[in-house]
Amino acid sequence: MARDTTKAENLDIIEREARQRQIPVDDFMRFAYIETGGRFDEQASRGPNSAKGLFQFTPGAASAYGIRGRELDAVANTDAAARMYQDNRNSLTRQHERDGRAYLSGKAQPDGLDMYMAHQQGAGGYRSIQAAIATGHFELKGTRANILNNVPGEKDAQGARQFQAYTGTSLADFKKLSDQDMAKAFVKYWDAKYDHIAIPEKGIKPLAEGQAAQAPARTPAPAGGKQGGHDGIALTAAYDLGVKHDDVKYAINVKSSKYYHPGVDGKHLSQGYIDCSGWVTELQNATMNEINRKAGRDVFTQKDMLVQGMTGSGEIVKKAYDSSGVLLQGKDVFKPGALKEGMVIGVDSGKTAHEHWKGIDHIMMVVRDPKSGELLVSQSTGSKGVNTMPLDDYLATHQNAKLFASDPLAKGRDLLQDRQQTQAQTQGAQEPRTALKPGEQGADVKAMQQRLIELGVKDDQGKLLSGTGYYGDRTKEVVANLQREKGLAPTGIADKATLEAIAKQPAQAKSDAATLADNPLYKQAMDHLQKQGPNGGFKSAEEMQRAAGQVAFEAKVSGMNRIDDLVLSGDRRGLIAVQRNPDNPHDVNRAYVDRQQAAAVPLERSQQQLAAETQRQAQEQQQPDPQREKTQAPR
Repeated sequence: MARDTTKAENLDIIEREARQRQIPVDDFMRFAYIETGGRFDEQASRGPNSAKGLFQFTPGAASAYGIRGRELDAVANTDAAARMYQDNRNSLTRQHERDGRAYLSGKAQPDGLDMYMAHQQGAGGYRSIQAAIATGHFELKGTRANILNNVPGEKDAQGARQFQAYTGTSLADFKKLSDQDMAKAFVKYWDAKYDHIAIPEKGIKPLAEGQAAQAPARTPAPAGGKQGGHDGIALTAAYDLGVKHDDVKYAINVKSSKYYHPGVDGKHLSQGYIDCSGWVTELQNATMNEINRKAGRDVFTQKDMLVQGMTGSGEIVKKAYDSSGVLLQGKDVFKPGALKEGMVIGVDSGKTAHEHWKGIDHIMMVVRDPKSGELLVSQSTGSKGVNTMPLDDYLATHQNAKLFASDPLAKGRDLLQDRQQTQAQTQGAQEPRTALKPGEQGADVKAMQQRLIELGVKDDQGKLLSGTGYYGDRTKEVVANLQREKGLAPTGIADKATLEAIAKQPAQAKSDAATLADNPLYKQAMDHLQKQGPNGGFKSAEEMQRAAGQVAFEAKVSGMNRIDDLVLSGDRRGLIAVQRNPDNPHDVNRAYVDRQQAAAVPLERSQQQLAAETQRQAQEQQQPDPQREKTQAPR
């Protein structure tokens, strides 16, 4: 059939629709590229009863979006695809709010890969793949077949080679994988395939490793590095890499090591293996590229960046030291606030066969969780491969380690949100702040967060803040929620009126703390925590007491009347209270609290929560059960 529109016209139709619907243009273009094999032919069809058009609508989907019989109309097909995009985006974000499962891209918000996976598999199929990665099993029976229908056939020699290059797995082996491994490999394949798409007619180039999917053209940054409405560049690339590659294992190119794998050098993520210096090389280069992109100029040149496979762990720290003049070691590494986002930490763990400068034989990088603002260490280790853990937890469990830290981002530090220089700075007396805004950090932010915790104001997921001192997205949500309570505009920015409202809120009664000490659940929680070592594993006795208060409250909410055991969760970030039925070993009641969050909730707040929950349960027991009354014989 002759084409009704040219390729150039179709590209313009897609771009125009994306802009009108506020959809990322590059992503929408890539969708049509994939669906039409790069031809952008509105007549593309897989048969009379199959997918058709620029965005390959099946008969069922075409009917649902009102274009049945018009699938080959470029404008109608593109308009329907845009509406489907918006529906899928809403579906993914709503589901994420309910179950908290990571997006397939690993990003904090759905990106182009997520949206294409939802377009290809449907929102239900997307959730089924998420479920397999999280639980080991697809939610929908048809997901495996749909996945196999969206990878090359074995007779497609070029496609098969590309699939193996992207995933490290042959197509024959791929078909035999478990649900979980198949889901991970499938996402890895489409992630790489998506990133390699180029549409030169619209200036769309392949995405670089570690860069955001929508890389805007560089524009000069305002004076002072102001970005996105607040001061400083927010870094996300390194954190996103850690989420994206958390299934990558550890390998080292030393034949005598148990982590040696023939044919694997531990320096290429595409192999599915990476060693510690290879991983930090990826993180550091991605971060420097991100700063260059967001600053609109080359803050860091190729000389600043690391050459993969050519720089060991000790040499990475030395290179940072040579360029910045910063080297923290010994107790200086453990001082509060000493370590900044983007710094590298070298570890001398003793004599090894691969020692480097200062005896350093392991390295990691400090990254920030963009949602919570919490500082983490990102590393690749023998037992876990690529992994992250809270910086405070790492330091607490490595008090006797020989650590060396330096700042490879020093010359760009002034452009960052976390822009305080590593070297000690003298600070004079400061006037009280009249406003705080997203992206800021420090004592003023932490004091405000602590006050919001005391007042019991929660984020949109119903959680209290953890008091990191960083004004991130969750703090913005909590501030906006307080503003709604007070009848203020919910901007999420703590302006003068908001700070005054926070300060004027009545304080919790101090006598409640003494009352809490008499609560049996609190006593039992304290007893169990004290058995877990000094301060129950917390930084202070006060933190342990606060955590016990929240354990008691959550246990009460879960219907417990005693706590038989209190254990750490598998990731060591939570505490799980357990009550067992002595007459039935399968009857177990559990309650979970986040350790860091629980340690920040004042005892007075926990006492109020416990009192309210106790009263609620008592009233509930006193109310007659209508259903039971209906089934009882008249008296």
